[in-house]
This record gives sequence, C-alpha cells and structure tokens, in this order.
Amino acid sequence: MAPQPTTHKGLTAAEVAERVRRGETNAFKARVGRTYWQIFRDNIFNIFNIIFFLLMIVVFALKDYPTAVFAGFSVVTNSILGMFQEINAKRKLDQLAALAAKDILVWRDGQLIGVPIHDIVKDDVMPIEPGDRLVVDGRIIESDSLEMDESQLTGESDAVFKEIGAEVHSGSFCTAGTGVIVVTRVGKDSTINNLSTIAKVYKNVLTPTQRRLAAVVQVALIVMLIVMPMLFIAGYLAELNGLEIIRSLVVFVSSIVPQGLVLTAILSLTIGAISISRFQTLIQRVNAVESMANVTVLCFDKTGTLTRNVLTVSEIIPLNNRPMPDLEADLRRYTGSLSYKNRTAAAIAEVLPASTNGSVPNMKQGEIPFNSSRKWGAVSFEDSTLILGAPERVINATTNAEASERARVLAEQGMRVLGFARAAELPTSGQLNGSTEAQALIVLHDQIRPDIQDTLAAFREQNVTLKVISGDNLETVRSIATDSGMVIRKAYTGDQLNAMNDHELQAVVVDADLFARIEPDTKRRIIAALKREGEYVAMVGDGVNDVPALKEAHLAIAMNDGAQIAKDVAEIVLLNNAMSTLPKAFEEGKEITQTIFSSIKLFLAKNFYTIVLIFFVGFMTLPFPTSPVQISWVTLGTVNIPATLIAFKIIRPKHMAKFRKDVLEYVITAGTIGAVVMALMYVVAYYGTESNVHAARSAITMFIALFGTLIFWNVCGVEIFEPGTYPPRWRIMLLGIVLTFLTMLAPFIVPDFFAFIPPDGLLWALIISCFLLTAGLLHVFTRNRSLIEHLWELFKP
Repeated sequence: MAPQPTTHKGLTAAEVAERVRRGETNAFKARVGRTYWQIFRDNIFNIFNIIFFLLMIVVFALKDYPTAVFAGFSVVTNSILGMFQEINAKRKLDQLAALAAKDILVWRDGQLIGVPIHDIVKDDVMPIEPGDRLVVDGRIIESDSLEMDESQLTGESDAVFKEIGAEVHSGSFCTAGTGVIVVTRVGKDSTINNLSTIAKVYKNVLTPTQRRLAAVVQVALIVMLIVMPMLFIAGYLAELNGLEIIRSLVVFVSSIVPQGLVLTAILSLTIGAISISRFQTLIQRVNAVESMANVTVLCFDKTGTLTRNVLTVSEIIPLNNRPMPDLEADLRRYTGSLSYKNRTAAAIAEVLPASTNGSVPNMKQGEIPFNSSRKWGAVSFEDSTLILGAPERVINATTNAEASERARVLAEQGMRVLGFARAAELPTSGQLNGSTEAQALIVLHDQIRPDIQDTLAAFREQNVTLKVISGDNLETVRSIATDSGMVIRKAYTGDQLNAMNDHELQAVVVDADLFARIEPDTKRRIIAALKREGEYVAMVGDGVNDVPALKEAHLAIAMNDGAQIAKDVAEIVLLNNAMSTLPKAFEEGKEITQTIFSSIKLFLAKNFYTIVLIFFVGFMTLPFPTSPVQISWVTLGTVNIPATLIAFKIIRPKHMAKFRKDVLEYVITAGTIGAVVMALMYVVAYYGTESNVHAARSAITMFIALFGTLIFWNVCGVEIFEPGTYPPRWRIMLLGIVLTFLTMLAPFIVPDFFAFIPPDGLLWALIISCFLLTAGLLHVFTRNRSLIEHLWELFKP
C-alpha cells in the first residue's frame, strides 16, 4: 500500500545537493562479501603458494626447467585462473543483487519518490510502514500506532511502541502501524554500520563441505611444515645432491596440499548461484547452494505459496440483525482510519459502496494494529471501538454460537473468514475480554495457484517433506492444502502446540503436515523442533511474522514482493514470487554438490595415496618414488582434466548421498590400498632393475596412470568387475582409455624430458598384475566396509 500523505514536504533539490557536497550521504558500503583484494590475496599469497614459489626459485636457479614448468604449471594456472573466475563470478552476483534491490521512498520537494539506498542524505523525510527495515537512523516526526522491532540491535524480541520525538535506529524494522522519520545519521555514522558484529566485519559462513575441506587443508599444512625439514635432513644424510632434495620437496608439497580443491568448492558454489539465477531465484549467500541439496523438510505458509495472495470479498454476512448500511458505514470508518491498510483491509474497502451521506468524519481516538500474534486489530472512535480479526478471537462463541458455527463451515469450504465486532472501549491490555458485540462475518476468497500441484509433486519426487504453517483457520488451510494436492495426515492448531513443552512439541511436528493459527514464535519453535529431529529445514516466508522462523531455519527463502526485513534475513529470494521455480533450483543445487563431491574424491584420493607412498618408501630408505615432472603430468591427465569436465557438466558423476560413506571412506580405502601395492611394486622394480631408480619411477608412473583412471571410472559409476556398468557408461570408459593412453604415451615420445625408461616385459607384467590386484582389493573393500567401520569406532566418544 502507498504511504499516507504527510504535511512534511521533505528536502528541496538544492538542499539535497548541499548535503551531498558536505558528504552527508548514505554512500558507505558495508561489507557483504569478499573484496577483490581478499580474492587476490587468498588465491596468490597463501602459505602453500609462498612455500611452493620459493622452491620454484631454487629449481630455476639450479636450471631444472622441466621441473619448474610442469610442477609450477598447475599451481600457477589454478591460482590465476581461479582468481579471475571468482572475480568474474563476484561481479555477476553483485549485478544480480543490485537488480533485485528496491529503492527507498523519501519525500522531496513535496513528492514521494524512490531513491537508491546510497542516495539517502541527512534530513531526508522518510515514511515507514510494516515490513520496512530502516537503513539509516532517524527521529519520529509522525506516528500512527507505530511499533518497531529492535531485536537485531538489543536482543529483545518484543516490539517497541514509538511516539513522536523517539529515536529509531538502522537495523530495526516496523512490525505494525505507520510513521514518518527525519534522517539523523547516515553512512558510516549510522547505528548498523557502527556495530562491528553486524555490519563492518564480514563473516564468511562456510558450508559443511567447505568446513571439511578447510580442516583437510589445515591438517595438511601442519604435516607439511613438520615433514619438510625432516625430508631435507634425510636427503642431506643420504648424501643426495641439492637438486634431488629440492625435487623431493616439490613432489611432497604439491602432493600433500590439495591445491585448488577449496577453490573448486568456492567456485562451484558461486557459479552454481549464477546458474540458479536462471530460475528467477536470487542467491544472496553462496552457502545456500549447498543447503538446497540438503533440504529434507520445506515449511511454507498458505498465502502466496499455495494461493495467489489476491484476496476478494465473497460475502459480508450481518449478525445480530445489524442493518447493512450501518455495517458498511462502520467498515468504511474502520478501513479508512487504519494506520496501514494491508491486503485484507484493502480488499474489504474495495467492495464497500461509497457513502451516500458524504464522508464520515474521522474521529479516530486510538488504534491497536493487527499483527499475527493478536490475530486482530482495533480502532477506537468517540462512540465505540471497531474490531476486525479471527472469528474465534473477535466473536464470543458462547453468546454467538450460530455465527461461530457458520464461520467454521465456511472455513471448511476453503474460505477465509473474519469476524467484525464492536466494543465499548479500546482494550488496554492488548487482550479482548469477551465483551464484544458481533457485527458481521466477512468471507474472502483467494485463488489456488494453477501450477501448485505440479510444484508440490516435484518436491515429493526429490524426497522433500512438505509442511504448511499458517496463521489462518485450521479448516480453511486444510481445505486449500488438500485442493493443492497435499495429503494431510495430522494437523494441529497454535493453541494445541502452545500447551506443549519442547519435548512434546518435538514428538508431534515430524508426523504433522499442517499447523494453523500459528503465532510467529510458535513457527520458530516448530522449525527448531524439526532441526532437533535431524531434519534440514527450509522455510518460505514473505511477512514480518515469518522473520523468527526464517532466522531459525537452515535455509531461509523469501518472496521478492514480501516485507523488506524478510528478504534481508533470507539466503534466497524468489524474484517471481512463486515456489514453482524452487524444485528446479533445488535440483541444480544437488548437481553442484555432486560436482564438489566428485572433485574431492578425485583430488584427495590422489593426494592420499601419494603421501602414504612417500612415507612407506621413506621408511624403507629408498629413493623418492616419483619426480615432479612425472607426477604433475599424470595428475593432469587422470585428475585435472576429468575434474574439469565434471565441473562443466560435460560428465555426470555417480550420485553420492553421504560425504563420509561415499567420499571419505572411498578416499581412505583407495588411498591405502593403492599406496601399499605401489610401495611393494616399487621395491620389486627398484631391486629387480639393479637399483635403477629411473626404471622404478617409470613403472610407478605407468601404474599411477592406470590407477588414476580406475578412480575416475569409479567416480562416474564404472566398475571393472561389474560388466553391467559398461554399456550405460561406455563413453566414460572410452574417455578414460583415451586419457590414459595419451598420458602414458607422452613419456615414450620424450623419455629424456620425463627421465623415463620404458618398462620391459617383466615390468609390464608387474604393473598389470599390481593394477588388477589393486582393482580387486578396492572392489572388495568398498563393498565390505567392516574394516573401515572399526576405524570410525575409534573416534566415537
């Protein structure tokens, strides 16, 4: 609704220009994401790159150019290309966010105009209405039953009544009533920008997968800093030349830190956010992309989701022989005197005929604005108080049993029913005492969205449980939910839930599909109870009353036309105000998560078996099992290229449901088996070739090429010992064979560059035998998980 007219004309254009010249604008930009400097710093000047580049300087100084080129190539390209991709992704996300941002209404030169948030200046005159979040500080100059929620600033959840002259602060939002403020503090001087815990310090919220990767990198860095000096000392005591020691360190450093893996996760989430925007879905925080893949329960209101939220009055039913002209006059007085006319009041006002006796003088004495907790609103006049709200709250069922029963029957038909009543005076306690005189039942109708049945079916196909949480009457919500295609097994009202403690509530929310006459805090309790049951909960909301539940949910989703505060706390904004795009966005989120899991599986498996192999060989005091050139080349062909093809969705990996079971356990199993077999093969090859380290390393290179392809096949669902997996994935098999062939061919073409000695017949027999043994053991141990389960038992408290 448009703000009420005001006697304050606001600033003139000249006054605005003068304040802009003095720097009294709201141009300060709080941190909302990583800066370009942070992106550059984190990609280029991390600990791993610094150590690696120092080693590269030494390698260049010793003129070992092949090692410098191959070992440094992946690191340099990952860092530079990753940085530019993240910068480009940030720009696109910033542009999307700017397109979704709404202008702020201010009075200037006597006109109400919209200006961008950064163009607000000190002394601007700004209207406030329910759902508005203040972006600047100000002083109230007009107030009509204005109530502000300052919980983000004070921690107190109760709304605060604001009178003329009271101070209001940025970060608070209007819950009821209307008002006008004059801006007193803008930009860096405003309250919200002076609270470092809210605005000035950017907090990077990591997804579960990002937290796991960060832990892996931290452990790897600690191990690297401990083992590097040990390797240097071991090489020195073994009387190796300086270049050989540096080569060993390069292999170790490039193997232990999963370079690019954390970056891959960040980029995948960011690119996913851009991709999801194609479905009219704005991702405000990239962690929401992964959250969409984890959602098990979706909670939403009836209004605006199941229905179109276009209310029309079907019927006005007088009660207690109230004459219709008198009733319409009272309704005109009530709706015309409201501080803020919501959709319901606007729909009622629209059907009322114009007064035949001229305009009724507005003698408003006071107002209690409607809110979702009270379920009613009241306006007092000199002669009486008029009340509009839920029939069970407004109409006394004892003295008006027939009206109460009629309201129930209409609600069962899917109608929204309101009670209209009179009272002698405005309630002082905010509670109706039952002494109201029923005047009418007002019946409203809201059309069900034509696409809602298909939308709900798409959620069910994704195994997402649906729950309706509404402030409307139970029978009304049940009827509309059933017509929308939902099967309602159990339903509860807010009064029933409020009588339960948290333990009792937790026991009923899982099985129930519908909750009616729910207050804002009860919505929050429902979400919290579902979370305690292990559910990953998403909440769709659009109003001030949804804010507590949106904050409590794992994933908060808001409608673009909803209250500004609802959009501010949401991770996702539905730009087209419809849930119909969400199933596609959820599916896209799941695909992005699968991309990240696949990359982790490929990179960590290679890093794990390489590190364990280095330790095994070191314990046997044998020369390093591979060279920087060899391991970099094999990694490019069997890890980097497949991971890139998966990231660009050219290849679809096998579905992985659980990180521990499908990713981490595979990495540990494959890495351990591969390292043990390679260590044994290296010993046999080394001593079988009369301690020829180059021949032994060449055999290891060929084996790693084969083993890397085996892991790639497993990631994509190809199992060597299950021929049934071949036909549906023959392209994956062919691609793996081609990549392996090209990877193995290069050392034969330029053997000197790779320090490669082609294996003879016996070594090839050893390589093939060890590869088949590894593939067989991996097949057995990934299906019989008893050993790895015993490992997890060690970490249980």
